[in-house]
Amino acid sequence: MGSLAEGVPQIPMSFQTQDIHATLPDTGIGPDDDVVSVVSRHEIDDTHAHRAKSVAAGVPVEAHEKLVLEEKGLQEALGKSQCMLDAMQSRLQAMEQAQTRSDAQLDLLIRLQQSGASPCRRRKRLQVHMGRIPVRLK
Repeated sequence: MGSLAEGVPQIPMSFQTQDIHATLPDTGIGPDDDVVSVVSRHEIDDTHAHRAKSVAAGVPVEAHEKLVLEEKGLQEALGKSQCMLDAMQSRLQAMEQAQTRSDAQLDLLIRLQQSGASPCRRRKRLQVHMGRIPVRLK
């Protein structure tokens, strides 16, 4: 085949390889192998649709099925991981709320201690006498 500079017309690649079957060394796919086309998710989201096609990208059926099963396994693992993450986030939120309550109680106890009043002394001050029977308010 000549170059354009020599003035020799070039034959398009589709005509050069027509009716010539060859196994590509990097894929190992032969002319008698069952193959399916691989369509990206953004083109078609239905995996059954691109399983039915015969040949486009030249992926062996067994390899394609293996990849589909692996993808399903990864999707399940991702779903389980997401559930675990949600549960952990919920537990963390509950712990943060409990810590906030504990911090508030600790601050109250520190203020009571600094003012010199203790919870026991306060109760004694709330004692009220009704007639002869002492009543303690809680």
